[in-house]
Amino acid sequence: MNQPEIGTDVEQLLELSASGPLVLASLDACVRRLREVQAAKSALAALSTEDVRRAIARRQQRMANPGSRA
Repeated sequence: MNQPEIGTDVEQLLELSASGPLVLASLDACVRRLREVQAAKSALAALSTEDVRRAIARRQQRMANPGSRA
């Protein structure tokens, strides 16, 4: 049976095991962002269609004219 190099595998395992806190922090940030997205959707659903249309128009105007403060 072919056995890979022990040193390399151990190094990879050590690196992976040390990444736990970083992965958890990233996951926490992801969950926080998803909650923000859901809150934004709920807030938008509470607005009138006309308010949303005006906001979209302002956003499009800003994107078309990046230097202006429409």
